Amino acid sequence: MKKFVFLLCFLWSIGAATASNVASIKFIEVENSKEWNAVFEQAKSEGKLVFVDVYTDWCGYCKKLDKEVYTNPDLIDYFEANFINVKFDAETEFGYGKASEFAIDGYPTLLFLTDEEQVFEQIGGFVPVPTLMAYAENVQGSWSSLPELKVAYESGTITKEEQLTYIGILEKRNYEEAAEIAKTYIATLRPEDYQRIETLWLVSRFENQLSSAPFQYITANKLLIIEAHGRSEFEDYMKAVYNDNLELAIRYGALDLLNELITHVLPEFTPVNDQAEMAYITKSMYYGQREEFENYIFENNAYINNHLISADKRDWLIREALEIINNFQSEQLYEHALDLLQQSISIDDQNFQAQALAGYACGLLSDFNNANAYLNTAERLASGSEEKEIIEGLKQAVKAMQG
Repeated sequence: MKKFVFLLCFLWSIGAATASNVASIKFIEVENSKEWNAVFEQAKSEGKLVFVDVYTDWCGYCKKLDKEVYTNPDLIDYFEANFINVKFDAETEFGYGKASEFAIDGYPTLLFLTDEEQVFEQIGGFVPVPTLMAYAENVQGSWSSLPELKVAYESGTITKEEQLTYIGILEKRNYEEAAEIAKTYIATLRPEDYQRIETLWLVSRFENQLSSAPFQYITANKLLIIEAHGRSEFEDYMKAVYNDNLELAIRYGALDLLNELITHVLPEFTPVNDQAEMAYITKSMYYGQREEFENYIFENNAYINNHLISADKRDWLIREALEIINNFQSEQLYEHALDLLQQSISIDDQNFQAQALAGYACGLLSDFNNANAYLNTAERLASGSEEKEIIEGLKQAVKAMQG
């Protein structure tokens, strides 16, 4: 076996040595913040975007990019002429923090960044040469047209088509400036402009308050919008309105806005049979994120009593308890989660998951006698190695809580 491992390593080193002699894009390997900052100083001085390859040593597709894509002569010429090309290992001390900053959770991830470190374009996973070249040409074309569009806009000679393009490009570099230009553009919209899908996309990003003129027009002319763009585009617009306004309602405690979303917006993209559940989810998100836990519990119980059928109740109770345990740190909600699990156990006392979660919930509440009792019951119900491992982990967690 040792000889085999040695031979494998030897062959790998030969392959690596051979590959190193093949021409490839010249990347700057960044290992610390000082080197990272230097890259973006260079980007500012040269007026270029930064292309970043985020990789790990164990990632097979990262190596495939190195071997099959970055060695393409046309790609080498294009990337070295138009971008500053950077790599970093996401599993180094520097790389871990930087990957988290860009919310990267898969490898390889490829980024085109502006000189202000904003994401201009992002690609997840392996892409072949033609696809990466197409991305690069589109990104570079947009970036290089920005100064000309800026001059046209400031001189008042920009067309509506160019203004849409300008907003779309600027949005990736300076959202606040893009939003100001979009606001001016939206103020000039006429009914015929809503026949263009780009208008729908624009207002969904920049002006979708329920009191806004675009929302009032689109909802009043729902059938015309669906005829022009299809039901899915209309529903996507309504979902964007819902998401942005729910965030506002949560941030400012706007209960009236919350109720308007449930009454007027949810029905526009939610099937009738699902509307009660979606209304509950909306309210629970609102009260949960605002930490208004009494209201959260009230809505939870109201949904259980008024909308759950018997066949669904056991599993729903378990899921809701798990949601609480995973997402909150509140003794009041832990007590509620335990109550939900006890209701589930009263329906089916042979359910492994309910018994196990009840044990963990008791542990969170420092009720260690009942925690161990529930976990022992779950251990007897455990089927297979996976469930047994879960119980062992939960017992260790409860033991650590006990100190």
